[in-house]
Amino acid sequence: MSTTFAVTGGGIVSAAGRGVDVAWESLCKGESFLALDVDPGLSGFAPIASARCAAIDPEELGADRRAARIMGHQTHMLLATVSEAIKKSGKDIGGEETAFFAGMDSVDPEEGDLVSAALSARKEGGVDLDKFYDEGMAQIPPLWPLGMLNAIGFCQVAIQFDLRGENGTFSPGPEAASRALIEAAESLREEKAGVALAAGVSPSVSARSVARYINRGFLPVSGDGQFPRPFSGAGVAALGEGAGVLLIESGKAAAARGAASMGFLRGWGRATALDEGAGLKEAIKDSIGVALGSAGLSPGDVDLVVVHGAGHPDEDEAEAAALLSVFGARRPYALATKGALGHLLGASPIVDLLLALRALGEGVVLPSPGVGEMGQDALEFSDVPVAAEMKRALVLSRGFEGSCAAFCASAA
Repeated sequence: MSTTFAVTGGGIVSAAGRGVDVAWESLCKGESFLALDVDPGLSGFAPIASARCAAIDPEELGADRRAARIMGHQTHMLLATVSEAIKKSGKDIGGEETAFFAGMDSVDPEEGDLVSAALSARKEGGVDLDKFYDEGMAQIPPLWPLGMLNAIGFCQVAIQFDLRGENGTFSPGPEAASRALIEAAESLREEKAGVALAAGVSPSVSARSVARYINRGFLPVSGDGQFPRPFSGAGVAALGEGAGVLLIESGKAAAARGAASMGFLRGWGRATALDEGAGLKEAIKDSIGVALGSAGLSPGDVDLVVVHGAGHPDEDEAEAAALLSVFGARRPYALATKGALGHLLGASPIVDLLLALRALGEGVVLPSPGVGEMGQDALEFSDVPVAAEMKRALVLSRGFEGSCAAFCASAA
């Protein structure tokens, strides 16, 4: 069966705003939305640069008021991107023929969720924990813990758009969205669905998410220069908020209904570094090799590479070394998005793929803010928009525990 599928709809929510067009125009200007996060709730951590999304009103997107009350920021972002993708596709989708897969980072409670319980057990200088557990917890709605399951937000979006085909939600990190995209494509390849949505959503930036990613080794414990982020300046770690989704279907089905295609997903590959240090370069190289092989392409066919480029020096060096090994001295055009939008974690590979398709369609190499010297021996980055004829792109993603993925895309 073919591994080439038309991308007939897409949506992005990011700090730039809502819409693929908005993200594209902002990146064309070389804008970066990263800024030192001054949230008092993060005052106990090392300095964090963030690119936060504006609040989204779910009722504006058609969610009923009752559902809107239990939706959090992550679900709002996912709802907005799915809504945009469906509108862009011009296709009346839904029902059992529509597959839906999403990578979603962990959901954290809202700041006010436990306020009434804590106030009922308040004592001078803090909270009486015995009273909190004996009496205060009665103030917490019994279904509140379910709201911490990312599958709940996923289901709310599926209900909203009547998406009843094959489905699944994965967590955490970039590997979750990579898996969602692969599962969506495989559901089409195996003819288990007629159309598929693949989505990814970042965490909301909060004290809980920052603490979680410090524990994962993704963010620095202190402001002593650990894990410097070249794209965010002076050793400051960077997180972004956002979501992305693309709608894929067979090229034949898209042509039959006269759907405009944003481009094509051609192939994909995954590999895992069992030794994250020494083995990461080989895992990145292996994922690229599998992706190119499934697409029937060679390294010489690739015109644009969207790097993962998370800013960890050792990991970025491994990525650059892998690319140099694949492409040699050829140096294809390159793009790094995290200096503009921050690290979107669960949304990262989907957003990067959509921007890669747009770059191929427009024939423009976007600027890569703050990329520094990363990969300059292997790739050709730009500080300004550059017109270039490009037909095929390679999008890289790296998750936790050495998980690597690569995707091949081509112009419409």
